[in-house]
Amino acid sequence: MTQLRSHPAGLVNRTLNRGGRLPASRYLSAFSVRFDWRRALTLHRRLLSGDLGVLRDVSLTPTDTVPALVVMLVGVLAASLGSWLWLTLETGDIGGSALRVLLFGSLAAAAAWGIGVAVTWYALRSMFALEVDRDQLLRALALAAGFAVWQFCMIAGPASFAIGLVATVAGLMLSIIAVRAAVTEADDRAAVISVGCGFGASALLLSLLADLTGVGSGLFVHAIGQVGG
Repeated sequence: MTQLRSHPAGLVNRTLNRGGRLPASRYLSAFSVRFDWRRALTLHRRLLSGDLGVLRDVSLTPTDTVPALVVMLVGVLAASLGSWLWLTLETGDIGGSALRVLLFGSLAAAAAWGIGVAVTWYALRSMFALEVDRDQLLRALALAAGFAVWQFCMIAGPASFAIGLVATVAGLMLSIIAVRAAVTEADDRAAVISVGCGFGASALLLSLLADLTGVGSGLFVHAIGQVGG
């Protein structure tokens, strides 16, 4: 009887029968996510300063999952902000470009990054028969994606495309290093091919979105048809 009463369904029934309230705070606390912004700032600073060892460190630290994802989102938002400011200066369209680049562009870039990570993980397993810890790979690639903050400098007018291209290529190289750091059994060939597959999938998606719908972020804002016209 004691076990039955301690069951969540029994608790709900007893509470409803008494007309009382469920102690929601006791259960919602189990779903709370602790975020250490100082840790995220430290990881990002180490990455931008050229400390490549941080990729290995973050892959081996389970508590760095949220900070690493936040670093990735900061990179996405910075890239979207820089490309939006450049597009605004080019077209004079503030409201429309804010919606297509800042909002939908950021969402598309984050989703495309997730797809790229999934394809990279699948390529490592299917093409090279490697055992890959998804969380380790996720953390390392998320931190590497934080290098995209440099795409904010796309605001620099005529140099916009060059800056976006350099930042994208550098981020791609960091992703290769991140795979080597997270998957020690992966050699250079496995890392390059798997990251290439993941980047190809995400780049294709973002390019098509920019050309067909006018939604773009970072380097891919240059594929928006309106700019060319």
